[in-house]
Order: sequence, then C-alpha cells, then structure tokens
Amino acid sequence: MSAPLLLADGLTVRCGGTVIVLNADVAVEPGAVLAISGPAGAGKSLLLRAAAGQLPPGYVADGHVSRPERVALVPQNARLTPHRTLGAQFAEVLGGDAPARAVLALERLEVPMAARRLSLYPHELPEGIRARAALALALAADPQVLLADAPGAGLDPTVRARLLWLLAAWARERRAGLVIAGRDAAAPADRALHLELGRLRPPPEPGALPEAAPSAGGAPVLSVRDLRVAFPVGRTWLGGTRWLGVVEGVGFELAEGETAALLGETGSGKAMVARAILRLVPAAGGRVAWHGRDLLTLDEPAMRHERRDVQALFPDPRAALDPLRSVGEHVAGTHAALIPEEDAAMRPVRVTDALSRAGLPLAAADLYPAALTAGEAARVGLARALVTHPGLLVCDEPTASLDAADREALVGHLLHLQGQQRTTLVLATEDAALAFRMAHRVLVLLAGRVVEEADPATLRADARHPYTQALLAVAEGRRPELSGDPPSALRPPGGCPLRLRCPRAADVCADSVPVLEPVRRGHRVACHRWDEPEGD
Repeated sequence: MSAPLLLADGLTVRCGGTVIVLNADVAVEPGAVLAISGPAGAGKSLLLRAAAGQLPPGYVADGHVSRPERVALVPQNARLTPHRTLGAQFAEVLGGDAPARAVLALERLEVPMAARRLSLYPHELPEGIRARAALALALAADPQVLLADAPGAGLDPTVRARLLWLLAAWARERRAGLVIAGRDAAAPADRALHLELGRLRPPPEPGALPEAAPSAGGAPVLSVRDLRVAFPVGRTWLGGTRWLGVVEGVGFELAEGETAALLGETGSGKAMVARAILRLVPAAGGRVAWHGRDLLTLDEPAMRHERRDVQALFPDPRAALDPLRSVGEHVAGTHAALIPEEDAAMRPVRVTDALSRAGLPLAAADLYPAALTAGEAARVGLARALVTHPGLLVCDEPTASLDAADREALVGHLLHLQGQQRTTLVLATEDAALAFRMAHRVLVLLAGRVVEEADPATLRADARHPYTQALLAVAEGRRPELSGDPPSALRPPGGCPLRLRCPRAADVCADSVPVLEPVRRGHRVACHRWDEPEGD
C-alpha cells in the first residue's frame, strides 16, 4: 500500500474553550476517495480547513498533520470573482499556459463549449457551470490532494451526483487524494467517515426506515385532472400575450390516507402543481376536486373555508415566521384566520393540541423564531398546518432545509400522523428515496409533464424512462447516466426535453414531445424508445 498523501494524527480543532473536532485520524492514499458526512454544524468544514492548514482566525488546531506541497481546498459555495472573466481567473492561478489547461479542466467536468466560456463573466454562466468552474480552477492547478467541501450542494441531484463521480474519476486517474465532505458524498467514495459530537468515526449502520403503510383503497377524495399552469412572459410580434407553460396536463387520484409523490428536479413543475392545488398560483385549466368540490372554481370566501381542510408545508418554514411573534401566537393566528367563529377561549387548547401532534413540547409555545433550530422550525410549520385538522396536506420539499437527522425525524413523524389520522398527502420532492418511501403512487415530472407514473415497487423494479432511472441511480448510490444541465425553461429543446442529456437519444426524440403510453396496468411512460432494448 502506498504511503498516505494526507495524514492527520490526533487532529483537534478548538475555538477558545470549545472543542469542535477531537482527536481525528485521517489518512488519504494516492488515488483514494474519502467521504466525510455529519449533521449540520458538526465541524466538517473546519476539519477540512485544518487539514489544509487554512483555519480561520480564532481557531486553533492541535495534533499532527502531514500534507503534500500541493493541496487545494474548495470551500462550500465557492464563489468566482464577479468582475473578472473566467479566463482571467484561470490565468491568475496557472500563469502562461492557462487557456489550454483551463479548457482541459473544464472539459473533464463536462462543461460544454469550454473554450468559449473563458471569455465570460461569472454572472453570464449557468449555476451548474459556475459550480464546476470553481472546482475546475482547483483541478487545473494539479493538486496532490483536493479537499472539496459540499461540492455542488445547491445543484439538482443528478447533476451533483454526476459531478461527484467525475471528481472521483479524476482522483483515481491522477493518483491524487480526494476528500469530499457533505451529503451523499459516500456514493463514489472508497471509504466513509462520520463526524458527530466532535468525533470522527465510521458511519453508523443504517437502520430500518419507516415507509408508508399499504393503501386501504377506497373512492378518490382528491382528483386532479388535466392541470395546466402558464405565466405571461411578454408579447408576440402581433401584440398578443406570449405564455410560458410550466405544467401541462398533470392528473392523478388519491383515496383517503394515500400519498402521491411529484418527483422531479428544478424546472420539472412539481412545485407549481403543488401550489396550483393549493390555489397559490392560478391554474390555466384543468380540475382539482377535493371531496367532489372543484377548488379551482371556488370564490375567495369558499376557498378560505376549504383551507381548513387543505393545508401546506413549505421548504423553508422559518421564512414564514414573524420574528416578533412567539410560536404560540403563530399557531393561534392560523387558527383564528381559518376558524374565526370558534370561541377565542378555545385557542390555547387548539395550540397545545397542534404542538403535541407536531412533536413539540408545550414550552415551545413561548419560544420566538430566533431560538428555534431548523428541525424545530419545521415542526412549527407542521403545527400551523395541523391546527385546523386538515384532511389534505400538500408538502412542497418539506425536508429541504433539514440535515439528515432532522429530515429522518420529520419523515417518520409525517408517516406516523398519516397512519393515525388517515391524512391524504401530496409530496413534491427531488429526492427519489424519499418519494419511494412515502408514496403509494409516484409521478415523475420533467419540464411540466408527467414522463412516468406507477407505484414505487414497479418503478424500483422496472423504471422505463431514462430520467426515472437516473433519479433512482442517485437514490441508490449509483452513477447517473444523464450528462449536462437541464435546459432553460424559456428555451427548451424541440421534441423530448431530456434528449440533450439522455444517453439513448436518437433522431426520433427531436421530432415530437412523447406522450404517456401504458406499459402495463397502473404503469405509464412517455418516451419514444421505452419499448426498445437498452443496447439499441
């Protein structure tokens, strides 16, 4: 075995009297990929900075660290200099032969038209390419060890997973050491460690995760038919309104106590479907019937009455909280707005009940938003939704702002509540693992259209659409086959919207948008080549 390129022995990081990392041992050999996971605030970023010898002021590292001459650290959410072109930033790092080396580094990370990008400023680059360019700056310097802190953290799952696998391939080819900190980093890694409570240890064995109880069936209580959402984006050359369609013909039905997952990445339309069901964005057409009443046709007083029974969870619950009002005041305010006829003396009882059902102690009613953790803020959002005892809960990325522990706790609590109260759920998410655990039916959305739908077991065993297969690959820790970034919604490609990223794209894919076709009972797919052998 080769000698480690990076070796940390008994590394301790502290700030004043607070120990953040205690006696961490890290060894990274040539060509090895190490993943470091841990909850938010565990100290992963500080551990990488200590390994690179770049701790911020006020922090002290003890112990022994042996590192090579060339070490590159790419911090979380690394930014490019906004007033300089990409080429100028490569030249500052690399010197005279910068253009050639920059193009090679960008192409290694699958940046299209890499040479042309060098003349552009960061604001002229898409988000995904900016993230890859920051990493390419480090790769072009040919480091012996690369320390990447949550690379591509804000990118879509398939794009980020592909980026992690490309970094791992670079390290193995160049015989460099690679350390990746953050969520989902273990998939391409040779070894994984977990940092929690200051200790760096092997990751805990995953336990059995709760899943949705089997459906009891019954008549549909929620029926969504041919739902369409469009927004005006300008004028045509004849003076008419030009519309951007973001949801096209989405439909599904749910019985009491069932869950439908709307699965897709940025621009898929999942959030717009959720918001259209809630009447938070206007629908251009279709029908959303809750217990037989079409929500899209109700006037405002009637819709306000329905909101007692149709509630929502959003990605960032803290953003909806007034910092000057206590948790109890927020929950009571929701109750008063939606059930004004109830005696005000009953509101403290309703608040206590809602907090309890959301998994919060009664003392939480006196807390203010600044005192809440991200997990507690999510529970407050849930309490506000539950205070009216809704029958339908529409969840738009409810775990997006949470770390792994809080995310798992909230998911388990939602499943428990659903089992107890027979609540019907609509879940919009980009996380295939979450969708398959919670849902009885999964609708995979791409560019505003359903491209595949079936129950989770069917999709796990026999997903036919390349987009579904890629989302499943990410959830299962495999390398997704899609390349590149999603196209702009304002300038989508003709034909199938996935064809520029799809490994199976053919000439027929540019001819028309595929329509849903039955694979078998309960399973439909919209792909021109779904029934062809994958080798063709």
